[in-house]
Amino acid sequence: MNFLSFLFCSALLLLKLISTGDGMDIIGGKKAKPHSRPYMALLKEICGGTLIKPNWVLTAAHCTLEIKSPVILGAHKWKTNDKKQQRLYVLETVIHPNYKHRPLLNDIQLVKLNHPAKMTASVSVLKLPSSEKDLKHGTMCSTAGWGATEANSTKPSRVLREANLTIVERDTCRKIYGKKMPEAVITKNMLCAGPLNGRKDNACRGDSGGPLICGKDLRGIVSFGPETCGNPDIPVVYTRLTTAYLNWIKKTIDGGF
Repeated sequence: MNFLSFLFCSALLLLKLISTGDGMDIIGGKKAKPHSRPYMALLKEICGGTLIKPNWVLTAAHCTLEIKSPVILGAHKWKTNDKKQQRLYVLETVIHPNYKHRPLLNDIQLVKLNHPAKMTASVSVLKLPSSEKDLKHGTMCSTAGWGATEANSTKPSRVLREANLTIVERDTCRKIYGKKMPEAVITKNMLCAGPLNGRKDNACRGDSGGPLICGKDLRGIVSFGPETCGNPDIPVVYTRLTTAYLNWIKKTIDGGF
C-alpha cells in the first residue's frame, strides 16, 4: 500500500504516490457480490468513493480529479457495457481547507456530480453517520475497491473486491509507522485497520478514497499505507469521520442532510 492514498499509481516512493493522486487496491479479500455495495463510486479509474447524496461523492483529497472527470456508479465489472451502470461527471471538487499532502493530513474531499444519480437497486446512497465514533481495537470492519490485487502490480481489478479488517489501536499504529515510515503522521483524525489472522487482505493502489464500513456505518476513507501492499505487519490508514469532518461536509453540501 502507498501514500498514494489508500486506494487505495505506480509505487516508487510513498510521497511521490501521494502527490500524483494514485490509489491503492484490495489485496486478498474476495470478489464482492455484484451490486451488493450500491454506494460505491469509481472515480476516473484511479480512486474509489462513496455516494453520500444523489449528486455528491465522498473520497480522499489526494485523488486528483478534474472537472468533467468520469464517475461510474453501479459498477461491478466496470469495463463492461452494463446497463446498471450510470456514468456521470465531476462538476465541482471541494478539498478540505486544511488538507496537506506531506505528511498526509485531512485527506478528505467532496465531489459534486454534474447531475443527481438515479436511485436504483444498483445505485443508492450510503448515509453519513449521525455522530462520530472512535472505534476500539479489534472492531470488525470492511473495505472495497477496484484496486490492484497483487502487491507489485498497478493493474486494477476488473471486478469490485472487498476485504474484512480489524481496527488497530491508534498508539500501536503510531509506533509501527514511527519505525517503518517515520515520515507518516498518525492523528486522532485517522483510523488504522489491518488484516485478520495474519492474512494480507487490505486496501492498496487504486483503492484510495473508498469507504471503511464498520457494522453498517461509514466510518472512514482509505488514505494511505505501506509501500508494499498487503503487508500484514503494517495497517492501512483511513481518514476518520470525526464530528468536525461531518460538520464540514454538511456545511459544504447545499441543504445539508
